[in-house]
Amino acid sequence: MSNALGISPAVMINRMADQSGTTQAASLAKVAELRMQLMTAVDEERVEAVQASPTREASALPLSSGAVVDRLI
Repeated sequence: MSNALGISPAVMINRMADQSGTTQAASLAKVAELRMQLMTAVDEERVEAVQASPTREASALPLSSGAVVDRLI
């Protein structure tokens, strides 16, 4: 199995849904749930970054790898 740095965020979400033991009929709902959790976590990270910035500006957290997804969910 490859490490989380070498896979895309979408693949990581699908992998997490598969590993959760969700039935195939409910797997799409699980992917949607994980995606929602990820977007909520990204928004929270952005808010924290804005609050910590002296200029009250911050760039969006880049979802560059599966490791970022794994850390946020």
